[in-house]
Amino acid sequence: MRTSKAEQGSLRVALTGATGFVGQSTLTGLLAAGHSVRALLRSGKALPEHDRLQAIQGDLADRQALEALLDGCDAVIHVAGSIAGRNYLDFAAVNVAGTRRLIEATRSADRPMRLIHVSSLAATRPQLSDYAASKRAGEELVTGSGTEWTIVRPPAVYGPADPALAPFWKLLARGWLLRLGPRQARFSLLHVEDLAALLVTLPTDRSSIDSVLEPDDGLEGGYDWPRVAEIAADRRGGRVRIIPVPRAALAMTAALVRAGSRLTGSAPVLNRGKVRELRHPRWLCDNTALKDYPWWRPLHKLESALATLPGWRNP
Repeated sequence: MRTSKAEQGSLRVALTGATGFVGQSTLTGLLAAGHSVRALLRSGKALPEHDRLQAIQGDLADRQALEALLDGCDAVIHVAGSIAGRNYLDFAAVNVAGTRRLIEATRSADRPMRLIHVSSLAATRPQLSDYAASKRAGEELVTGSGTEWTIVRPPAVYGPADPALAPFWKLLARGWLLRLGPRQARFSLLHVEDLAALLVTLPTDRSSIDSVLEPDDGLEGGYDWPRVAEIAADRRGGRVRIIPVPRAALAMTAALVRAGSRLTGSAPVLNRGKVRELRHPRWLCDNTALKDYPWWRPLHKLESALATLPGWRNP
């Protein structure tokens, strides 16, 4: 992992969401950079053994655990978030209320603390979904917190340790691209290792204080569906057919998922708001603030990453 040279020496960094997809890569990067990490750990989860890693049992609803998490730390990287829910309250319980409690705990800490908040590009369009609205509300809490902050808004993040997209990559490896959005859609992508590498640089970089960063993989103008098909065809050595998924089919699937979630008591990832997100024609990052950022450059584009993705490796 790459690290900032803005300051020398290791820091004590608090981390939420350490067992999640982005959090795992961020934890690996922080330890590789020589930092000491204190990670919030929910019940039933586990962390690797490391002499510079301390687990704090609890969650974002536990004020005592948050105070223990932040005690003596120089910065906190807030990765934890909810991506599944039936309504706004489901998302807000973590993305808004949890963020508020974390901010309140930083105010009680024994030293000023840098807050690095991982949001989402969806926060730029809060009208589309309850998830997007909750992420925007979390950002507003951060910007009004009175502490030094940096907000990071990644686009769609992918990588080899994310099983959720394995069926999509598996179909692509067989020559079928499911077009979930409109024909004219353009979108940015970011590999999870590049996002984690950026997060690792931020606790020691003062130039990004009070900034909103929208990192992507550096492809000018982002991707469109034909470009993804072209990349996959080149990698597999054969034609890739684009199969449009109608809005009505997505909406019906979301309704079925919602009905199933009521029976199982689980929170649905696909809902009506997510369908609106998927059907939006433009999800492009504004990475102007990162073009001259000296400590980070994305290393992965879809061309080089495809062969490492779950499903693609074993089609």
